[in-house]
Amino acid sequence: MLLSVSSAGPLYVFERPTRILVADDDPIMREFACAQLAHPGGEVVVAADGEAAWEILEREPAFDLVLSDLEMPQLGGFGLLDRIRASERHAHLPVVVITSRDDMFAIDRAYEVGATSFVAKPVNWRLLGYQLRYVLRAARMEAELRAARDEAERAVELRASLLALLQHETRTPLNSIIGYSEILRAAASGTALTDCVDQIVTSARGLNEVLRRIFDFAQISADPPPMDRETVRASHLGEEVLGAFQHAARRAGGTLVLAPIADDALIEGDVRHLVKALGELVTNALTHAGGEVTIAVERRGGEVAIAVRDQGPGIPADRLARCLEPFAQGADPLTRAREGLGLGLPTASRVARLHGGSLEIESGAGGTTARIVLPTALPARAFGT
Repeated sequence: MLLSVSSAGPLYVFERPTRILVADDDPIMREFACAQLAHPGGEVVVAADGEAAWEILEREPAFDLVLSDLEMPQLGGFGLLDRIRASERHAHLPVVVITSRDDMFAIDRAYEVGATSFVAKPVNWRLLGYQLRYVLRAARMEAELRAARDEAERAVELRASLLALLQHETRTPLNSIIGYSEILRAAASGTALTDCVDQIVTSARGLNEVLRRIFDFAQISADPPPMDRETVRASHLGEEVLGAFQHAARRAGGTLVLAPIADDALIEGDVRHLVKALGELVTNALTHAGGEVTIAVERRGGEVAIAVRDQGPGIPADRLARCLEPFAQGADPLTRAREGLGLGLPTASRVARLHGGSLEIESGAGGTTARIVLPTALPARAFGT
């Protein structure tokens, strides 16, 4: 076997103490590996074939890297790679294989079965040391990314579990508070307690609505969110929103109207989510602008926009982007003048994206128009009345 040996002694190129397993049936290669890869605090363990290497991997504490020849008796490098990648414990262990310089077939196959890198014979040990250092650095970065991803997934699962628990545990007590408060309000009518009981009922209903909106936003933020798709007319969504929020508009001192629809369209989606999203836009308009709020259906070739227009003072350009952030409401949540969760526009944007569409906002001195733009379910020529 040809060897390229540095006369400068051990490499000492590793950035930290490293455990290396070397599998090679050539005793000279094993001796050179121990001599050339030795470094302070590290350990080089050798095995005469793949089977012995696998037994060491399973028996001893974790290794940082495996350096393996491909041609070995009993269990070759390919077989060792197969076992390592199939193992839950060692699946991400970096494996560098040693092969002949001109054996491209072996190199291709090694990568196919999971090799991290390869080194060609004759081995230049100094270059190999630096190559192994970079392999280890990349492996550690990947491990950090996997850990961060796993932590993010655990956080998402915890959030979902916590919200589900809160939804379950708050619904019954709040309904009881609201129900018994209504009974107390009827019993206390005309007494000094009337205003107090009215305040309890109003506060309980307000808290119930806040929690409902938070739970709704959490539901559509799930991956994947629950969806119940059906094909409906865009005008049907406008009518649903009009019917659901007309009373709220009157209570807020405004009016809600549905503009005449010249060109209707079919869309496919979850009606419940879409109506809630449009309702958030209507609630925003009534809360921040008041007056007359208009719902309109607009055709755009292969798309349809369901718009909510108000005649308020508009939103400053520097606040528009922040308005799309959950709980931001376009201002500091601790110092803003108006109450609210800041979930209206984020909810509408998320629902639009879930349906393959988008949320558009135009705002100026004459008011604000928010549009949920969706693809039509059928071409215009196929749409019938």
